[in-house]
Amino acid sequence: MPCIYVELVAGAGATPDDLMTWCRDHVHERAAIPKHMEILDELPKTAVGKVFKPALRQRAITRVYDAALADAGLAARVARVVEDKKLGLVAQIAPKGPKDEAALAHVLGQFTRPWAWVE
Repeated sequence: MPCIYVELVAGAGATPDDLMTWCRDHVHERAAIPKHMEILDELPKTAVGKVFKPALRQRAITRVYDAALADAGLAARVARVVEDKKLGLVAQIAPKGPKDEAALAHVLGQFTRPWAWVE
């Protein structure tokens, strides 16, 4: 699902609603219209100043997984998202009570990114 992270230039003023309205008016492919928009103080950057996309993907995984866990009423949250050499980005889940492996697998199994309990 498309999402946008925005860093406003100095002195600019825009709200997520303003930007979403602009997208709905100017993005002609319906599937490309963002479903989530977030204005950040500063986008994460590499040492050479390029946008560091893995950090934005980690942020998106955390947001989506936490929302799915909350909607399912599960007592767990994403503690962090880490890079695994074989699996890519893996969400590490911290239980807030007893671990319910089956329920967690049912909820997070709908997503393509893997997850694991925090060790």
